[in-house]
Amino acid sequence: MIAQLNYPQVWMFILAWFLADLSVPLFIRLSHRIGAVDRPHTYKTHQEPIALLGGVGIYLAFTCTLFSVLRFPQPSQYMDIFAISAGGCLVLILGIVDGFRPLWAVGKLGVLLGVTFLLSHFGVRINLTGIWGVDVVLTLMWIAGVSSAMNSLDNMDGAAGGTAAIAAFWTFYVSWYTGPWGQPHVSYVAIALMGSCLGFLRYNWTPARVFLGDNGSLLLGFLLAALTVQCGWSRGDRLKAVIVPCAILCVPLYDITLSTILRIRRGIVKNPIEAIVYCGRDHLSHRLVALGLSKREAVLVIYLFGMISGTLAIIVVRPEVDASLYVPIVIGSLVMLAVFGAILDRANVYPGPPTPAPTPPAADAAREAVAP
Repeated sequence: MIAQLNYPQVWMFILAWFLADLSVPLFIRLSHRIGAVDRPHTYKTHQEPIALLGGVGIYLAFTCTLFSVLRFPQPSQYMDIFAISAGGCLVLILGIVDGFRPLWAVGKLGVLLGVTFLLSHFGVRINLTGIWGVDVVLTLMWIAGVSSAMNSLDNMDGAAGGTAAIAAFWTFYVSWYTGPWGQPHVSYVAIALMGSCLGFLRYNWTPARVFLGDNGSLLLGFLLAALTVQCGWSRGDRLKAVIVPCAILCVPLYDITLSTILRIRRGIVKNPIEAIVYCGRDHLSHRLVALGLSKREAVLVIYLFGMISGTLAIIVVRPEVDASLYVPIVIGSLVMLAVFGAILDRANVYPGPPTPAPTPPAADAAREAVAP
């Protein structure tokens, strides 16, 4: 891929940030005009309707940046980028429709399946088994899982948008700077996504004027999932190719996994399907607040979590790091995540008697976290 500038990433980052910063206020006004707002509810903390078309502003900045800065001398060689952009548009529309009229989960999965086939047709698919059908199914599971995880993470001002920006940064870093191979076209897409998220984050930081909504959270999850599929994380080491994208997207994956496990363990739901669709204030951010942090501090801890997990990805992806080095690191990281989960399990985020009784300052925060 050729651009007229030696380092288009810099200009793409600046332009995407600027376009998002410029367009998001327009969609805030449009959201209120057409009624695309998130109204206060029993398990929500905001008191006024908040605009829900933040994802549209991100997508507009993202695509305008890609196709205004980059030049495609041989477009047929870059159909993967066109497919990712087109798939993002379909997912964005899916989220907008779902925001106005909630769709059946199977129907949404069907749309994601169609988008996955679109991507696989242009080479954007997981290549672990070498069997086309199996790899397409794995790709669908990854895209649906990351999209759902990012949608689940969008539960506190700045949490999902900032986490997506951090994940996009690590994807950019890996694809551009590490290894003996280079994937500049992936780095261009990732840096454009990062800039768009940061431009949006100005209006999503507490107190938020706009939310991602289903359109934005599903869009970010899809784009990050597609980018991590397309990026070549290693050459021949399949275990490393699994670990690195999971580390980059550790925050949303950990949030949805921990919430699912603890909901089932506490008897809030009966099975994993109910756990995933359950709406409540028991996610990673809510648990941190219930343990005594402010909302801003909780989101900053989530950002720190994303930076640490991304650093782990950078260590593992390096060619000179073999299994004898990265496997113990990964095992140690999993143990730390389990310990962290046990600490978070102490947070009183469900209605009913507190379990266990926290100290007085934390008790006040816990009562605030579960109040209708």
